[in-house]
Amino acid sequence: MSIIQQLRDKAAVLLTVLITLSLLGFLVQDAFVGGGSGFFSGPSSSVGSINGRTIDAQDFNQKVRALEESNRAQGMAGNEMMTQNIIESVWNAYIQETLIQSETKKLGIAFGPKEMSDLLFSENAPQEFRQLFVNPQTQQFDVQAAKTWFSNLKKSKNQDELRMVTTQLLEPLKLRQMAEKYSSLLSQGSYIPKWMVEKMNADNSQFASLDMVMVPYAAVADSLVKITDQEINAYVSKHKDEFKQEKSRGIAYVAFDALPSSSDSAAVFSRLNGLKAEFQSTADAKAFVARNTSSIPFFDGYALKSRLAMGAKDSIVSMAVGSVMGPYLDAGSYVLARKLDVRSIPDSIKVRHILVGVNDPRSGAQKRSDSAAKKLADSLFAAIGSGASFSALAAAYSEDEGSKNNGGEYNFSSVDMGSLAKEFADFAFYRSTGSKGIVKTDFGYHIMEVMNQKNFEEGYKMAYVSKPILSSEETDAKASAAATQFAGNSRDIKSFDANVTKSNLTKRITDGIKEIDYSVDGMPSRSFVKWIWDNKPGTVSEPFDFKDKYVVAVITSSYDEGVQPASVARVMVEPILRNEKKAALLKSKAGQVSSLEAFARSNGQQIIPIDTIRFGESFIPNIGPEPKVIGAAFNKAGMAKVSPIIEGQMGIFAVMPRQVGALPNFAGDVENQRKSMQAQMKQYSAYGGFESLRKSAKIKDARREAGF
Repeated sequence: MSIIQQLRDKAAVLLTVLITLSLLGFLVQDAFVGGGSGFFSGPSSSVGSINGRTIDAQDFNQKVRALEESNRAQGMAGNEMMTQNIIESVWNAYIQETLIQSETKKLGIAFGPKEMSDLLFSENAPQEFRQLFVNPQTQQFDVQAAKTWFSNLKKSKNQDELRMVTTQLLEPLKLRQMAEKYSSLLSQGSYIPKWMVEKMNADNSQFASLDMVMVPYAAVADSLVKITDQEINAYVSKHKDEFKQEKSRGIAYVAFDALPSSSDSAAVFSRLNGLKAEFQSTADAKAFVARNTSSIPFFDGYALKSRLAMGAKDSIVSMAVGSVMGPYLDAGSYVLARKLDVRSIPDSIKVRHILVGVNDPRSGAQKRSDSAAKKLADSLFAAIGSGASFSALAAAYSEDEGSKNNGGEYNFSSVDMGSLAKEFADFAFYRSTGSKGIVKTDFGYHIMEVMNQKNFEEGYKMAYVSKPILSSEETDAKASAAATQFAGNSRDIKSFDANVTKSNLTKRITDGIKEIDYSVDGMPSRSFVKWIWDNKPGTVSEPFDFKDKYVVAVITSSYDEGVQPASVARVMVEPILRNEKKAALLKSKAGQVSSLEAFARSNGQQIIPIDTIRFGESFIPNIGPEPKVIGAAFNKAGMAKVSPIIEGQMGIFAVMPRQVGALPNFAGDVENQRKSMQAQMKQYSAYGGFESLRKSAKIKDARREAGF
């Protein structure tokens, strides 16, 4: 049987190799199996390239589909968001794989056959591999069985099986180990010398006191200072690294609310109110709840008072058994609540059991007949009654792998009741401490004993009929019609803006939308992002349905990868250039500074005394971040002298240092401090190293062109 089939039989999931790249600090999933071409039908055969390596769209799509199938096999609900997250993780996996393989090849880092053997046949082997060879008696990884299987595999003539094992297990495992070696190489190169820690502590212990005069830039009106696009572009060209931009687009949009109206809410209230009398009189509350399709399913158990979380908790607690309350509003729904019973139950219990199963819980195949299981359970129960060790019998006979090796014991709280088999939970929580018996569930026969129960309080058995308040077809149609009419009358930016004003709508603006984004302004829709990138600036969309609203958008801007233009950079650069010009005007007015008093008087300001500034701080109290001023305060050569005018962040300054001193030095363990700093550096070095590789890599992302 192939490794793939074994895994399908034993774990019911596709083989998914987890490549843990520790230098990134996050998990990358890379699947090398399954799936046809799926949704791939894009015009491009490539999803991009990484340092010259072309990424085939068909292979990329197969990995995406394999991970989707793996998630579904593990019970995860598939949706558009999950698919987009998988697409992103697969793309990142290609980048990591390409960069790691390139760097390890340059450095001569390898992972040989002996290393592979030592890893596979040890407790450090991947979980997916170990679970294929679990000894049924010990429940431990059977190394010899794994070796035998691998030896037979190497002799096999089944080339497909050999290829699968190589691509699904060995190659990803080799890549992971090489990544760990590379990460270790980077981190082990990190070192913090003791003298650096001592110097840092000495610097941070210094303080200064000074007098200063500040003339704020606000003293010059913004209207007196104009900043041109040419000036902004000139500044950006000198600071290109600070103003790099990715390829992006911007939109403006209006939203037409499709949320439930007051009449929708009233209709739900009226409907539930009409059920109230029948709900109170019915003899079968469970059937009534099911028949009326409540959004809160019937729970055939008790909830402790302390566990009730709804807003109507106090009213529910005080209502009489058999009565019905509501309809009341709870989290966007109207609810009817009927109290069925009240009893005292424990919040936590300790129970032990021995499970005699009828069916194999993994495969579902029948292990023994019901009568044979009942007969064995009766025999074990009788043996316990005659003094046999419960723990010993659990270890020998119980088929519950989660408890057999600890005497069959479990601890549960009342919140676990809903996840337990009802018969099991009823015995554990409702029988008294010391109770013993045999209980049948869908899993088989349980020999049970209640060992301990604590924290008793009142529990309430409730039935709820809950209906969410949803938009009616009329409400939705009204919002859709308004959006359609607006879109029809707004076929360019000019008419779009005119109709926004005319209809008194709120226009929202969003920039920085990337080609492979999944949502815009918190509105999840890959199709919306694709529309933004498939059309030209100035194009107005048809309405997009976001369930609670309809959105009409117009593409307002498109930016290529490179350096930001003045229109984008202005928001960051204009305040800087404006302050530079204001500083020049204020300095020209101030002239030479002869004394702080004269400087303050001529500018209508006060002398500000600062008693203590720490060298390691970047802020001046009540002023803000002024590193130049702090630097001047620690200039011993300028002690008791008035400084030249300083152009700061918030204004211009004249400073006169009064004193520079030192507080008691750091009294901690310098060596431990050094080790802690070095550990942090090591932790970051691997991640930082990979980020540097990624930053310098030539990466072309063409996923959108390929249909993703």
